[in-house]
Amino acid sequence: MQKTNLVLRHYNKLKPINCTFISGDTNKIFTVKISDSENHVAEIKGDPVLIGMMDERENLTVNGGSVVGANPKEEQYIICSNNVINIAKELEKRQYERFPTSLLGEVKLLESNKRESACIKDFSYSGMCIYSPGDFEIDDLIEINVFLSNSVSKYDATVIRKAKNFGRNEYGIQIIHRDKNSMYSTEAQLTNMVQAEKELIYRHLINARYKF
Repeated sequence: MQKTNLVLRHYNKLKPINCTFISGDTNKIFTVKISDSENHVAEIKGDPVLIGMMDERENLTVNGGSVVGANPKEEQYIICSNNVINIAKELEKRQYERFPTSLLGEVKLLESNKRESACIKDFSYSGMCIYSPGDFEIDDLIEINVFLSNSVSKYDATVIRKAKNFGRNEYGIQIIHRDKNSMYSTEAQLTNMVQAEKELIYRHLINARYKF
């Protein structure tokens, strides 16, 4: 396959990460090398990422994925592309499905003050998939804060699934909507978030002007 203009969007970086495609299939599993111009990227094995690519006609594709292997000394990472919705295309269809993302958050039990870090793997108006070191149980009532650029969105939710993935706790979260206005507000936030991520990745790829 041809080499592809490619960036990774990771929750601990303000901007997309410039990458060089090395080998593999970007629809399945592939290896990238972090650009020498990037600041050092710590080992992020298991973390969710957005994969932004652009073809010769400057058509953008944004998919979800996970870092499944890493060689931090060489700044090389093996990425597994998830079989998830293309957020650039599905947004235009106005389908409120579960969209891939890589966002930072915090989570706690509703009746507790102890907050645990979280990263959000995907997000819909009705729920999320998150990773967290916190130990929660199915049916626990929780509060989750999601950091979107310079804002924080807070949601009450219920844990409906618990599993282990990459040696960390993975939770399926169902958002509790008190009324229709709450649901519509979450839908609007999701639409704006997806559009903002798409535009950020597109601008970054255009400005990088890679030549392969």
